Amino acid sequence: MKNFANLVSIICHPLLMMTYGVLLALSYTYLALFPLPAKIYMVVAVLVFTAVLPSIVVVMLVRSGGAGDLELSRKGERVIPYLSFMAGNIACFFFYSKLGMPPWFLSMFTGVSIALLFALCINFVWKISAHAMGIGGLLGAIMGASYVQMINPYRLFIGVILLAGLTCMSRIILGKHTLMQLLCGFLLGFASTFITLVLNISY
Repeated sequence: MKNFANLVSIICHPLLMMTYGVLLALSYTYLALFPLPAKIYMVVAVLVFTAVLPSIVVVMLVRSGGAGDLELSRKGERVIPYLSFMAGNIACFFFYSKLGMPPWFLSMFTGVSIALLFALCINFVWKISAHAMGIGGLLGAIMGASYVQMINPYRLFIGVILLAGLTCMSRIILGKHTLMQLLCGFLLGFASTFITLVLNISY
């Protein structure tokens, strides 16, 4: 069970959620009409800014003794990684705005940045689950984009909801979080992205 839980935690790592979000936006909305080279360009950009660069920051932090492990198990270790991830999201916002992407698409990055800001403040006093926040944010973005675009990818909804359940279960099996930390993280991620996308209903 622990091996399975570790696998799910890696697949659903919070640093990968924005990449998944962009991939799904390019697959399930009218953005699917973009040519393949443009899609690859956009996916590589979000992967570098929101996954690769923040990962390098975490590795450097661990090697310098600023963090005990790659999981950032202690709440006080998360300030610099959260700030680096937030900076990556802001960079993506401006990058995609230069490409002329629609407001609802840019809102994904705004919503995630808002969630990160709240999580950063919360983590000074309490450890909130980044994994639950990530998968919650992905689900909120999917539902928000579906509302704005008036589409109903119900199979995608079911799949991500099941994945969210597996993610939260895995974090409990690994002893990383309590149920309340997972619930609060999920709700924070979901609300931030869903509300932000719905408020940007202008196409």
